[in-house]
Amino acid sequence: MTRRKGERPVLRYLDRWSADHPVARSIAAGTNWFNAWIAQKATPFPRLAQRTGIPTARLMAIDQGDVIARSELEALSRAWSVSVNDLIASMPTADMVVE
Repeated sequence: MTRRKGERPVLRYLDRWSADHPVARSIAAGTNWFNAWIAQKATPFPRLAQRTGIPTARLMAIDQGDVIARSELEALSRAWSVSVNDLIASMPTADMVVE
């Protein structure tokens, strides 16, 4: 992020999961949890791979419903400014997370 000398950085608040969150509405309409977050945060796979360190091929596997490691969730939560627990809450089942 580039900023001018003396300028304060932009505050980034955590996005909070709830039943009326736009991602929840998208999931209710039939979108899978990962695609719903990608659409909400407007992050294409190449940019998300760069921000998280997760290879694009792995992101595609997660998109197709593969299990996800806790470390991958932590990287995604930092990239999207959302807590790991909120990401897990948006998944169809918490069993998708492997340690």
